[in-house]
Amino acid sequence: MKKPLLFLIIILIITASIKINYAFYNSLNEQTILIYEFNNSGSLDLPFDILKNLNHTFPNVTVTTLPISFMKARYYLKAKKYDEGLDLIYKSKKTNPYIGVSEFELAKFYQTRNSDSLYYYSKQAFHKLPRNNYHTKLYFNALNALNKEQELDSAFNIIKKYNSFEQWKDYIFYKLEFDENNRMEMSKLLEGNSSFDKKKDQYVTLRTLVNIGFYNYTNYEASIIKAETLFDQNKLIEAAVIYDEISVKNPSQYLLKENAAIVYFKAGMIDAAINSFQFVIDNFIDRKDAKSEFYLGLTYLLKKNEFLGCTYLKNADDKDFAGAKKVLEKYCN
Repeated sequence: MKKPLLFLIIILIITASIKINYAFYNSLNEQTILIYEFNNSGSLDLPFDILKNLNHTFPNVTVTTLPISFMKARYYLKAKKYDEGLDLIYKSKKTNPYIGVSEFELAKFYQTRNSDSLYYYSKQAFHKLPRNNYHTKLYFNALNALNKEQELDSAFNIIKKYNSFEQWKDYIFYKLEFDENNRMEMSKLLEGNSSFDKKKDQYVTLRTLVNIGFYNYTNYEASIIKAETLFDQNKLIEAAVIYDEISVKNPSQYLLKENAAIVYFKAGMIDAAINSFQFVIDNFIDRKDAKSEFYLGLTYLLKKNEFLGCTYLKNADDKDFAGAKKVLEKYCN
């Protein structure tokens, strides 16, 4: 009796091990596009029909320790399935409560709905991971909306030691928005930091903004900063229009047109997005990647045009664009 029982136990252990390994293998494949889109400025372009079937319970975190329920929640919110999306976010807070991504996503959700909730959750996200530029941007945005300049100064005192140019830029930009008279103080602050490369275009642009003020500065780099800020404030159409305007004035900079296309897409202006992506593809054949082909493919899929969607995704995959292969396998048979 002992040998058959032992054999049965071994079989059960092997079966369980196979199932667990298979679940992990499947999850690693599914995580590829989620992680790519998360790292790609928080994109949300994976078709919802694919997303909703991805497993988020076992394993419940990605290889980068991000809760998979949090990753999925972002797409539910985009699809306006708010109850399901918020439920997934609250669950993700328990999965990994230390990195603040769930609070950050809640703050984003309330950004155009409730300034107090935006402030509440962005502050939590900031203090959990103050070195994260995205957390800083949203928190500074909330402080600006609620006219909390002193708290902005306090937050900057926490992060200034990291010498992140993005964080310094955002702080200085909002200080100028609070009061143009802050320019002298900001000039001394910026000039006093020896960690930044003072020859870089971004630094020169920011220094010029500080010295003469935004409204007296017409260089297109200043417009880019304004477009980035509008994007952070979820003013997507305004940001897209600025990107489009400066792309006309600087026709050799295809990234400006590509950025406009991506923002048009996120704002739901699908036809404008298609036209802009197509313009980039037709006029800039020496680009370093196939981002426009990838996003144009996703855009056509959302328009239920499977032929064009899969055609452009195949073009992106042929150019080894990360994420294209996974979407092709899931959606284009």
